[in-house]
Amino acid sequence: MSVRKIIRHPIMQYAVNFFFAFAVLTVCRIVFFIANKTYYSDIELSHLLTLMYGGMKFDFAAIIYLTGISFAMMILPFKFVFNDTYRKIAKYFFIIPFSIGVCANIFDAAYFGFNGRRTNFSFFNEFSNENNLFGIFAKGLVDFWPLTLTAILLVFIVVRFYYNPETKGDEYSIKKYPLKILPATLLCIYFFLAVVRGSFFIDADHRPMNMNNANEYIRKSNESAIVLNTPYCILRTMGDVAFTNPNYFSDEEMVAIYNPEHRPKPADEFKEMNVVVLILESFGREYSGFLNGTKGYTPFLDSLYNEGLTFKTAFATGRKSIDAMPSILAGIPFLTDHFFMSMYSNNKVNSLASLLGQKGYYSAFYHGAPNGSMGFLNFAKLSGFQDYYGMTEYCNDTSFNGKDDFDGHWAIWDEEFLQYYAKSLGTIPQPFVTVCFTASSHNPFRLPEKYRDTFTEGPMPITKCVQYTDNAIRLFFNKMQQYPWFENTLFVITADHTNQIISPRYSTDRNLFAVPILFYHPGSNLKKVSDKLFCHTDITPTILDYMNFDQPFIAFGNSYFNEQDTAGYVVNFNTPLYQIEKGEFFLQFDGTKETGLFKPAEDTLLTDNLAGQYPEYEEEMLRILKAEIQQYHTRMIENNLTVKE
Repeated sequence: MSVRKIIRHPIMQYAVNFFFAFAVLTVCRIVFFIANKTYYSDIELSHLLTLMYGGMKFDFAAIIYLTGISFAMMILPFKFVFNDTYRKIAKYFFIIPFSIGVCANIFDAAYFGFNGRRTNFSFFNEFSNENNLFGIFAKGLVDFWPLTLTAILLVFIVVRFYYNPETKGDEYSIKKYPLKILPATLLCIYFFLAVVRGSFFIDADHRPMNMNNANEYIRKSNESAIVLNTPYCILRTMGDVAFTNPNYFSDEEMVAIYNPEHRPKPADEFKEMNVVVLILESFGREYSGFLNGTKGYTPFLDSLYNEGLTFKTAFATGRKSIDAMPSILAGIPFLTDHFFMSMYSNNKVNSLASLLGQKGYYSAFYHGAPNGSMGFLNFAKLSGFQDYYGMTEYCNDTSFNGKDDFDGHWAIWDEEFLQYYAKSLGTIPQPFVTVCFTASSHNPFRLPEKYRDTFTEGPMPITKCVQYTDNAIRLFFNKMQQYPWFENTLFVITADHTNQIISPRYSTDRNLFAVPILFYHPGSNLKKVSDKLFCHTDITPTILDYMNFDQPFIAFGNSYFNEQDTAGYVVNFNTPLYQIEKGEFFLQFDGTKETGLFKPAEDTLLTDNLAGQYPEYEEEMLRILKAEIQQYHTRMIENNLTVKE
């Protein structure tokens, strides 16, 4: 095929317009940055270029989303693609949706100042009952007239410079054309899939991208708006769960019942100590002999439980790894939707890293999986962790075996990666707050070859892996004890969620969330086995309280040391039921009505539904649960997960 035929072919026509559209979206991003420069006054040119680079994949995806019909029309391997009327229809299917996307991008440059993030599909739900939306929009066009003129100019350019060369089907052999062009068509389809996924590789390590992938490039949360673009955010979140204010209470009543704002006033000075958080993959409470009074599979951890503050009745807020990180490190529970995957995943948040960063702490997150796996890198960036150490960094350390230590499925084996973590802790600046998420106690529950016959068989395949990781933690602490600052370090150990069930009492709606939680401060008097109800979202407030942290923050949890909350309570979400446990009662709520009330101490299998029999307690528990749900929904909608002074 001659060069002339190639450059005039409908596939090439779409390709030229695609890259022209990319240039237009790049201009939109520059306009967005300039219009909101006051929010980004500390961004230097090199970092801005990094953010612009990160935005390329989102721009490519947005163009495909917006012009997908035109794309499909132009790549078909049939002669009718040369028909003038057909190509004119394809042109309008390109120009009209893309022009709407350009306008959304430009107008969002003005709206960003009001909501602090790129607009997503929840916008249409938020304003669905607004009677004067057209008037508000019209006023905005006038008030932000420079942006309005910019949008008009860019749309004019899109229409005026649309590439549409004259082509004639008789330039190609009618019989041979479909076969000749079929490889190009298949290549275009592959390109389409790769752009939408955000990766040219389709495997376990490259999941389809979503909005939180923007966090790979940022240094603070509001920078994700530079990486993203508005049409992508709207179209990508179409069909996602959009939160609505349940309006159980007035705002004043809601705050009076439950308020996640913490404004500590410690009596003593801030205690500067290192913080190490270990999040153990799938370590359900059921596997501990100490916490169950039976033979267990975690002998080393069991030996620590008497040496620190241990909770006998502790729970996760979700049942997936992606729910644990926000809950544990930022006090954001899993309620209604997974934060990582929701349309609110780019909301500004505070975390242990960002809060202790106010005290000059260095922060880092460690996970032995391929960098970016599970969205951990994205959330680490969003929540203020300064560095991330994954498989890439491990393999770059020549004192370890690199990819030879890869388990073949998920990550570096726990023993090796925890040793790498321990070594790294000896080199990073103090004071520090670091987190390590293990991986080996995960399906398909394999062990390194050298340990195949070391650990005893249990009733479930996971138990051998739990024993292996427990031993890896023992070796990790052996290394930790060699550091002079060991006794000035607070270790927090918990699990992300439960996994394989051994006993029927751990299969209940309550105990499907049962995990161990330990606070271990070597050489201190922080030693107690507590019956107080405790959950993941209580971890950050408790750490900060223990350190006499004195700055305000948001966390949907309470400190163990909170004297006003002597018994504690736990809230979690067991789709589709909200659950709260307080005192002797465990209550379930479907968002509208109570569906169950149980006494777990007496009814371990939760078979005796007592709903309606204890109205005083039920009313109190429902008030707390409803207020927390309402706070969660409204704060997500309003991007209000940090304290605004």
